[in-house]
Amino acid sequence: MLDDKIEGARSVTKTNTTSIETFGSTNAGPIGYVDAAGGIRFMAQASGPKRTTYELSANEQLPRVEIIYSHANMDAVQIEDAISHDAKGIVLAGVGDGNTSKQALDALTQAVKKGIVVVRSSRVRSGFVTRNVEVDDDKNGFVVSEDLSPQKARILTQLLIANGVTAPDQLQKAFAATW
Repeated sequence: MLDDKIEGARSVTKTNTTSIETFGSTNAGPIGYVDAAGGIRFMAQASGPKRTTYELSANEQLPRVEIIYSHANMDAVQIEDAISHDAKGIVLAGVGDGNTSKQALDALTQAVKKGIVVVRSSRVRSGFVTRNVEVDDDKNGFVVSEDLSPQKARILTQLLIANGVTAPDQLQKAFAATW
């Protein structure tokens, strides 16, 4: 809650580097407000699957998950580097709908074949990454981040892997869940 607005954790993001009114939910809007008398007014109810809690034991480290930003003329070097440094997951911060070059997609497909979780996200600030539109996610074993930013997708991927969730269909269910 900031500026008398209640934002949902899934959709809230920082929108400006220095502005006082910096947090907003570009895809969803506020879920409630605090009025002048201190009353709380919720505008939306959570819908969808129940929230799942992911835990780590006290001594457990989160697994290595890299965010790789897509760009024009992208080759496979960054992806190959993540693979060679034992990344357990890769989040692609793709262009537009989580897309990238053919070379990068081929390298990501090879990563999946080596047991690495691959999540397609977008470096665009709002919107959803959709499955099986421009990229055949089912065939390649990719997961899409839905409306999660690359940073949020990385944290969820780390928690899922740490909790033994690595099958693409189970990962996708977790990304589609509201929380």
